[in-house]
This record gives sequence, C-alpha cells and structure tokens, in this order.
Amino acid sequence: MNHDSSQLNEVKRAEHVVVVGAGHAGGRVVQHLVSLGFAGRITLVGDERHPPYERPALSKEWLTSEQEPWSEPSPLNASPLALAPAAFWEPSALRDARIERLHDRAVALDAARRVLTLAGGAELAFDRLVVATGGAPRGGAIRGANLPGVHMLRTIDDSLALRRALRTSRGLAIIGAGVIGMEVASSALDLGVPVTVLEASDRVLARCLPPVVSEWLLREHRARGARVELGVAVEAIVEPANQATGDAKPGRYAVCCKAKAGEQAPSLEPFEVTADTILIAIGVDCAPAFLEGTGLAGRQGVDVDTMCRSPGAPWLHAVGDVAHVLSGTHERGGLRQETWRNAENQALAVAQALVGRPQPYRETPWMWTDQLGNNIQVVGQPDPSDEVVLRGEPGAGPCAALSVRDGRIVAGVLVNAGRERRFLEKLVASATPVDLARLADTRTSLKELAA
Repeated sequence: MNHDSSQLNEVKRAEHVVVVGAGHAGGRVVQHLVSLGFAGRITLVGDERHPPYERPALSKEWLTSEQEPWSEPSPLNASPLALAPAAFWEPSALRDARIERLHDRAVALDAARRVLTLAGGAELAFDRLVVATGGAPRGGAIRGANLPGVHMLRTIDDSLALRRALRTSRGLAIIGAGVIGMEVASSALDLGVPVTVLEASDRVLARCLPPVVSEWLLREHRARGARVELGVAVEAIVEPANQATGDAKPGRYAVCCKAKAGEQAPSLEPFEVTADTILIAIGVDCAPAFLEGTGLAGRQGVDVDTMCRSPGAPWLHAVGDVAHVLSGTHERGGLRQETWRNAENQALAVAQALVGRPQPYRETPWMWTDQLGNNIQVVGQPDPSDEVVLRGEPGAGPCAALSVRDGRIVAGVLVNAGRERRFLEKLVASATPVDLARLADTRTSLKELAA
C-alpha cells in the first residue's frame, strides 16, 4: 500500500457521519454504511423512541388487525415493521459497529463549523451529514387541530392512538383525500366506522392518479358507504355548543366547512360534519426546521444533485421524503418521492457515496395503495394533462390506465394488475415511442410492448 492510499484510509477511519432522522431511510443508510465497510464513526439522531421502521402498514394493517400489532413493554424489534435484521438495533450490536444512537432532535446547524445543536443542548460536530428527516404532517392552520380527538398519522404511536380511537368511534371525519386519507377511510369502513372525507380539490388522490382512476376510486368508496365531499374548505374543528348540556347529537366534534366556488360546488353555504374522531391528512412539510437560515433547504425539502449531495454543501446528503433531486430529466425541475421504494433504494445510493463509490441515483417512481380490497400501483408521475389510454375498465377485472405524452408512456396506474408492473416500469424508463392502437389493444401484452 502506498503512502497516499494509507493516508486516505486513515482519513476515512477518522470520519464522523451524522444521520439526522431515524426512520426508514435514515436507518437503511446506517445499515448500508456498515455492510459497505465504512470505517469511521456513525451517529444516528432521531427523537422517536423506536428503532427505525417501515411505515406503509400504519394506515392499513395496523388499524384493522384483530390483535393490537404492538404494545409495550415488548420491544418493537420483534415487529415486522422494524428494519431487518432486528439484531442490528440491539445496543450491544450498535456499540460493536461504532454506531451511537441519540434519542434527540436536531434544532440548528452551524454550517461553517459543521456542528449540530440538539434539543437537549448538546453540540455534535461531524464531517458529513445525512438529512433523513422525512416530512412533518401539515395541520393546515385549522383552528381546533390540537383538540384531543384530532389525529395525524406519521408514526407508530400515531397509528396506535388512531387504532384505539376507531374501536369506539361512532364516526370518523378525514380532512384530505390523498393516499393516507383514503387508506384510513378504507380501513375504517372495514371496521364498520361511518366515514366522511373532506377534500379541497375536485378529485381523490389527485396527485398520483389520472382522473379516470380517481373517479372510479371515488365511486368505490361511496358505494361502500363513505361520504366524500369535494371542493371543500375546512375552517375549524369545534366542540358542539350543546355538548355541555348533554343534548349533543352523536359526534364529539363538529368540523366547520364551506364549499369552494366552482363547477363541482353544489352550494356555497357553510355546513358541519359531526364525528367522534378526526384525522387531518393533508400532506407533509419537508423543510427541516433545523436547516432554517442555512440556505440548504426550501419548501420542496433539501435540494440535491443526482448523487444525493447538496450543491451548496458537498458534505451534506439527503435521502427519502426530504430529498429533492434536481435533474434536467425531470420536467418539473426536480423530483421528491414520498415512497417506500425511494427510502429503501436511495439510502443505498447515499451510503455508496459516503464510502467513495458514488453513482447517479435514478429511480422510476413507484408507489402502491391497498383500498377496499383493491391493489393500486402507480409507476411514474401521471399528469392530468396527459392522454390516458385504458386497457380494461377499473372495477371490471385487472386494468391499466397509461399516461401518454408525445407518443411515449410516461406513467401508468395498475388496478389489480400487479404482475404487469415490471413491464410498465420498463416502458416508462425507456421512453420508447409506442403505437397507441396497439397500446389500447389488450390482445397485445405490455410484455410484448416492452420487449
């Protein structure tokens, strides 16, 4: 070994990587660093009391399972949600791997000194920083959002609290018809809880489904008994005035609403929805508060290049929901993915960059949702302005709704057709021009088109 390489190895051994955010993405970065042979120190900072875990089940199986999926004092390591292998998160194993796990929260960053300040008052110096903070649920500045029966859903503890509330609830009002809102609606309907969904836009899952699939999903929920109100502004959550007299109608709270002006609004008159349980599910904010004033984060999260590295601070990487990847290949100027697969795969890319093996991170967006017995998978980024080619009809067997732009498939939604996903991903990733007549003809398989 020559002198230069020996010196480089000494530097690597001395490096201190701090990962802020101990969720799925942050936990995977740490695991990958160890498996890739990182020789320095690792500190994982996060204020949740649980080891890193996956989140998709929190709005589905954790709400509907007959047995409570986890309860204290049992360690969460035994749960399928914990990032495997469970033994990795044992305190002795962390010590052996030179990993320090701090149950704390980053509140400020001195970028010039590369020092983090934690909520407990400690200062933490580092060589390189990974931001894996995910997103914080938005309250939407709704008056009454802090009342005790009002829930948000991001963590295990959130899911358990909502699960317990639903077991005795006479009605659930959900503010927001995105993925989380509609998954919880499906779960509540399975439990026999009356559901009302209040959505500001004119569609359900408007960010990820083309209109034809949104309309089908809306019909499915209404057919199961859900009340879904679109084009609605929620102004406040209040306790009914007659609650104290004992004459209140069933419902612990009243959600004060007003229909927005527009073609879909049947009336501009204010109205109220009563419910025992309220869920606010209007998206997440991904601007980490501890980066405020540094210029390293904005409304879309932390801007990074295709190596998941901040252009303004090469020592900073971002991963998961918070990472906004800037690339000329994305028509919207950048791509931020709030998906399980992105957290899983981008973590490996970041760890490889940290050990000196950087590779451009390219990931075809993919997410799924299970609702009312239907599996819906979304590949790419559908846009309402895209031409949509249907292969089959939603609700009448397996179906695909393919978004076409400039003669190329840019995205697609599969309804109960998960076996087609790998072929759809290949078509989206290759951007190969397609014959629309063949595309619409179900006698021509997606496998043939992708060949």
